[in-house]
Amino acid sequence: MIGVLIVTHGNFSEAIIKSMELVFGHQKKVEALTLNYGDDVRDLLVKVKEKSKELDDGDGVMVLVDLLGGSPCNVAASCLRDENIQCVTGLNLPMLISVLEERHNVALSQLPEAALENGKSGIVNLKQFIG
Repeated sequence: MIGVLIVTHGNFSEAIIKSMELVFGHQKKVEALTLNYGDDVRDLLVKVKEKSKELDDGDGVMVLVDLLGGSPCNVAASCLRDENIQCVTGLNLPMLISVLEERHNVALSQLPEAALENGKSGIVNLKQFIG
C-alpha cells in the first residue's frame, strides 16, 4: 500500500487528517508532519526522510504539501531523487481523499495525476456551479 505523508506549515497537516477521517474514516499509513514558527528546516528534512522510510512498504510514498515553494515543499523536493516518493502541492481535502481512494488501484507514478485532477475539481465558484 502506498503511504501518504502530509507536510505543512503549522498544524494544517494534522487538522486535515482529522477532517478527512470525519468523511472517509480512519486510514492506515497516513502521517502528518508540521513546520511551526522557529522550527529548523533541517530537522524537518530528517523527519521527512524517516517518516518516508517508515511509510514505504515497497509501494512508495505520496507526499502532499500545502504551498508550492514553501519550506515543506522544498524539503520534499530534496527527497525526490533519492527516495521512492512523489509529491503534489496545493493540498486540499478532495485531493487527500482521492489519494487515499486511488492508492490501492494505481502505481505511485500515477497517483499525482489523480491528486491534481481531484484537487482542482473540488475548487468551484459555488454560485456559478449551482446557478
